[in-house]
Amino acid sequence: MKKWHFYLTALFCPSLLFGQTTFNLRHSFEFPAAVLTSIVVTDSCYYSTGIIADSIFPYNTGNIFVKLDLQGNPLVIKTIRSTTKTYETWFKGLAQLSDGSFFLHGYSYESLMKSILIKYNNEGDTVFIREFMNPINQNAFIQPRGGLVQTEDGGTISSNWITNLPNAATNSDIYLIKTDSLGNKEWGKVYGNSMWDRPQSLLVTPDGKIINGAIRTNDNTNTQNYTYRTHIFQVDSLGNMEWDYLSPLSEGLRDAANDMVLLEDGSLVIASGLGTEYDRPSVNVVYLDKLLKKLNPGHSTAWEKAFVGDRPYSTTFMTNVIQMSDGSGFVAAGTTPTPDDNPNDEKYGQAGWIGKVSPEGDSLWAREYTILDSDIYTHTIFDLKETPDGGFILCGEALDDTFVEDIPQQAWLLKLDQHGCLVPGCHLVDAIQEKPMDIRLAIYPNPASDYLNFYLHTTRPMKEVLFRVVSTEGRTIKSFQRISPNATFILPIWDWAAGVYFLQCIEDGRVIHSEKFIKQ
Repeated sequence: MKKWHFYLTALFCPSLLFGQTTFNLRHSFEFPAAVLTSIVVTDSCYYSTGIIADSIFPYNTGNIFVKLDLQGNPLVIKTIRSTTKTYETWFKGLAQLSDGSFFLHGYSYESLMKSILIKYNNEGDTVFIREFMNPINQNAFIQPRGGLVQTEDGGTISSNWITNLPNAATNSDIYLIKTDSLGNKEWGKVYGNSMWDRPQSLLVTPDGKIINGAIRTNDNTNTQNYTYRTHIFQVDSLGNMEWDYLSPLSEGLRDAANDMVLLEDGSLVIASGLGTEYDRPSVNVVYLDKLLKKLNPGHSTAWEKAFVGDRPYSTTFMTNVIQMSDGSGFVAAGTTPTPDDNPNDEKYGQAGWIGKVSPEGDSLWAREYTILDSDIYTHTIFDLKETPDGGFILCGEALDDTFVEDIPQQAWLLKLDQHGCLVPGCHLVDAIQEKPMDIRLAIYPNPASDYLNFYLHTTRPMKEVLFRVVSTEGRTIKSFQRISPNATFILPIWDWAAGVYFLQCIEDGRVIHSEKFIKQ
């Protein structure tokens, strides 16, 4: 059994082309499980929050706050833990204030489930924790899911998902909570109808209005003929409804507004999904393809860009969208399905995904990232930010669904360059070959010590591809089958013997490309 080493060292070096640092990191922070769900970028460091499983019985879930250097190494680690209750901050919402302190929302559970607002100082020490109950039924479900924004008066607004017992199975609503700068509740309002409303994102406009992104669906009451509609509405500073948008039924099944960007003219760019209903013997299912959509100020559709895979699947969704500071377009993040090593097996893993479109919605590039540790690995991206060098930092989790590893659930940090590359120059693979080839491998770093990252580029459709790592003696060290084109694979090699190895790409039993690398 492989052994995880705590505080794994990041592999990074400046790209020779752009002077940008890239790295791939997994952290356990010396806990049995860890996930990072929010990240804030500064010129000198990153701040991130998330979830840990306590190492002390009864192993409750707790909150973690980390300060990281620009190479992703922990500088400060603070936690909120209890043996009598949980603290869970699963959804993005870490907001830095002008004085360097932070607000974050989450929920706790003891005898009752409560929405919580946490304030930290600039070193992650807890200043206060405020608790809020479900306003309809204190015994019912409440989960802050739609984000948190700071208001002009120094307070916050958070978006919460609530149910109303005994109708929890048939109805859910959106609950906005406004607090002052000390976390005291000023008002709370519920929005919804008889259908299932679930919040996913939140924005504040320059004039102090609040835009909530959500989904409205009937999938909790129907077993077929589903309705999925993107739901977006705006309220004023007192929570009064100003406008309400639902994606037209004629557009078909649409996912939530999982994230939004507000443009200067009032347009919205939305990270969402395009759904397809599949018949099943008892209960039909809806699977999604990733979708970016722009709404004009009048809420008509300006453009849409769907990122369609071989097939929609339950592990496909879009989580984030940001606008590039140089005006070159929009970058989105999410997940995409990855079949396991057996092409005849219906098991699917989940890879991290990032893509860019132009201001007009034209696709510029898309990348996929997966760690090759087990047959089924789940990679989830929770947050995405642009970095001062024009690249990107992403945080989330890497989960070994086979639970072979000692610590199967770890926080995942991914620093990419401005082209979304972990392997520097992955966007230039076509240009660095003297002779045209339809299959190419780019390796980074080389030599390598902890991880070998390699990028597979193909200009033609491929059959099932076998990757194989062999020693200089011809002994197979590792093999794995993948069919994802134009993907970056992350191979842990920290426990391998130092020496020279060859990474081979095999199609139809024939080695079609080979690259040499050195394990330090």
